[in-house]
Amino acid sequence: VPLLDKGDLIIDGGNSHYTDTDRRDAALAERGLHFFGMGISGGEEGARRGPSMMPGGDKKAYLHVKPLFDAISAKVNGDPCVTYIGPGASGHFVKMVHNGIEYALMELISETYGLLKNGLQLDNAAIYDVFKQWNAGRLHSFLLEITRDIFAFKSADSDGLLVDEIKDEARSKGTGKWTSQIAMDLQVPIPAIDAAVSMRDLSKYKALRVQLAALSPDPAGTKKLSDASVDYLTQLEQAFYFSMVTTYAQGMHMLYHASLNFKYGLELDQIAKIWRGGCIIRSAFLDDIYQAYHKNNALEHLFLDPTVQASLQENVSGIRSIVSAAIQDGIAVPAYAASIGYYDALRTGRMPSNLIQAQRDYFGAHTYERIGQEGVFHTDWTV
Repeated sequence: VPLLDKGDLIIDGGNSHYTDTDRRDAALAERGLHFFGMGISGGEEGARRGPSMMPGGDKKAYLHVKPLFDAISAKVNGDPCVTYIGPGASGHFVKMVHNGIEYALMELISETYGLLKNGLQLDNAAIYDVFKQWNAGRLHSFLLEITRDIFAFKSADSDGLLVDEIKDEARSKGTGKWTSQIAMDLQVPIPAIDAAVSMRDLSKYKALRVQLAALSPDPAGTKKLSDASVDYLTQLEQAFYFSMVTTYAQGMHMLYHASLNFKYGLELDQIAKIWRGGCIIRSAFLDDIYQAYHKNNALEHLFLDPTVQASLQENVSGIRSIVSAAIQDGIAVPAYAASIGYYDALRTGRMPSNLIQAQRDYFGAHTYERIGQEGVFHTDWTV
């Protein structure tokens, strides 16, 4: 700061917590300095070929650097994968949610790998073929692309694949956890992302898992997935598509409510548009998301879009079959299960939550509301 002049701009391109960005933005503004919290996604490839960038801060300052950002960003059909996100910490907030979506997509791919390897008992070459085929279709995405390549990468120390020699303990930098924490503060449900965060944590208890594996055998008398017909892979593709849509929808729903709560003024169609290239969660489906919000940027939830809703209904039978079979075979699919659970709960016009309100009032006099009556009520349930 002592080296800068009034009107200068500082850009934080790291994964900073959005509350830190808000604090720094206010402190620097008092000194006459501009500050951008800019989310950047793309990894090593993005650094060399252009990332997706999410700058938030003073819009007048953004106009000064817009030509630079446009030039260095990834491009899709000639469009730069960067846009002005909004004021304050909006750029870092959007990147945080991006990372939460990333966690869930990676967990879904990991669970798919588990089903293919431990359920269908496919070898690595066959698993490679599945991911290659999926990536050539409607599931085309960066994460599936690199997963395909991982299942063709030989170890330098053996004749096998390197992936088989990697310890099954997943690490994290914390942005997924932040997404879950802030979603709870906003009271926005994102169970697929929450499941992904929890499974990374659970994976670290390796010694405990090994002990329990010896004590808890696989369910007896169940039909092994290895006996399933070719239809299983079709259902699995449907299940992954369904869960992928659900994951993006949860992230966009969180952004919708964050925009209202923090007055970010987010343009959700433009966010989906810049995520189509350069970033880790880029996928063919992001164009569908862009189209949905471009038609109606006030859309509260992606499930309300007629095209998206139709695709969910077309694929829901697949995820029901996959989750049911996995549970019968004792194969953990928490992100898949969270996706169908979220969908079923969200489409339920009357949930059994009225019982929870009755319980809360019974033990703690927390009161409840009644159907068709104004006001708040309390009952002495012991009379």
